[in-house]
Amino acid sequence: MNKITTSIIALVFMAGISSCVKENFDVPPTGGKDPDITVNFRIDSLKNRYGGTAYQINDDLVISAVVTADDKSGNFYKQIIIQDTSGGIALLLEGSNAFNDYPIGRRIFIKLKGLYVVQYKGLFQIAGSIASDGSFNGIPTALYDKYILKGSYFHSVAPRVVTISQLNSSYQNTLIQLNNVEFQSADAGKPYADASNKVSLSRVVKNCTGGSLETYNSGYSNFAAHLTPTGNGTLVCIYSVYGTNAQLLLRDESDLHMDSTRCGGGGPIGGGTGLMAIRNLYGGSDVTVPSGKIARGIVISSGVDGNMDPKNMVIQDSTGGIVIRFSSNHSFALGDEVTVDLSGLTLTSYNGLYEVTFVPNANATKIGTGTITPRIATCADVQANADLWESTLITIQTANISGSTTYNGTTTITDVTGTLNHYTRSGATFSGTTLPSGNKSFTGVLGDFNGAQLSIRTLSDVQ
Repeated sequence: MNKITTSIIALVFMAGISSCVKENFDVPPTGGKDPDITVNFRIDSLKNRYGGTAYQINDDLVISAVVTADDKSGNFYKQIIIQDTSGGIALLLEGSNAFNDYPIGRRIFIKLKGLYVVQYKGLFQIAGSIASDGSFNGIPTALYDKYILKGSYFHSVAPRVVTISQLNSSYQNTLIQLNNVEFQSADAGKPYADASNKVSLSRVVKNCTGGSLETYNSGYSNFAAHLTPTGNGTLVCIYSVYGTNAQLLLRDESDLHMDSTRCGGGGPIGGGTGLMAIRNLYGGSDVTVPSGKIARGIVISSGVDGNMDPKNMVIQDSTGGIVIRFSSNHSFALGDEVTVDLSGLTLTSYNGLYEVTFVPNANATKIGTGTITPRIATCADVQANADLWESTLITIQTANISGSTTYNGTTTITDVTGTLNHYTRSGATFSGTTLPSGNKSFTGVLGDFNGAQLSIRTLSDVQ
């Protein structure tokens, strides 16, 4: 009887634990649910009440809006952009990582009483308070639930398609789309911002009739070190202002599609089809590359030291990189600038690695030489951007390597942010060489074998 009683108590106890655990998991329901609250105001009405100075809202007003920009990429800091059918506005928040609760596409409801409508350099914002020096503070994290009610997910806000000349204050803080634009020559193929020093930069986009605008890019954004596209195409962004200057704020790189012919008739700077545009043809299964697709890039792999399959060549341009797998061993060298006719060939993913396979060697031509500056990144940066940065040149600084005593197979690069696999082929000339001790700088080609892995090309890549 005692054993039976003990067993029953244990089962009840375990059931209690199970029920508690289930209640503590905050898993959002599919689609979410809107709260039962009456909406009685609009964003444009908030702006119309503004009389030139910040004002506190004393009425029981409620607006409903969809998040059109969050802080996930780091290009928006302590704020989200929201939009309803009447317009858009910035909502200031004291906390970071707001995208976890208020991601793009989620509808939220804001109880406005006690909050402030302000302007910073001409930009309308909703603030939590005003400091004694006149600066604006966001809503404190402890008060999020008091003012912000979470609604349903997956709401799509179509960008307003406009031209540069049509933009005016009515588009402020709204999602827009510019067609047939490109980064000016001086800003094409350049880093969006200074990621190393965390310095923000402006890059100018223009259309073919002379209109231009600045994109403002934070040095803290996760794409700061990436290179701007060199072709012409579409740009989706948030229209903003800073004083008398109009600005375009990017949410992330997926909002840019610029791999078409530039103004004046040229293709992407450097010629050929942007490598990322070729990679984007892949939709989860093998695909035949359309006729007329010519890849052009700089060879970043090396066959001299044997740490690359002799049939494989990795090339990189301003948009990204890709593996060209020839039908037989090739003789292209590190730094060669090449064009490769990919028409009618197969784009595939080999254990996660994008490559064009069975490329006739005659389809590739050396047209010159060039250099690719490695992207300086942390292990955490690489893991977070592995797919995007695949087949490009990466440098991990102040890191050590472990997992074996020699370069052979998979080892581990570690820095203060995390780890990254490093792979050495058995056929590499340095295979079996003793691993260096202490912190070093590792430069190599980022690959993918069911997960990100870096491969140095020669021992001189370790400094």
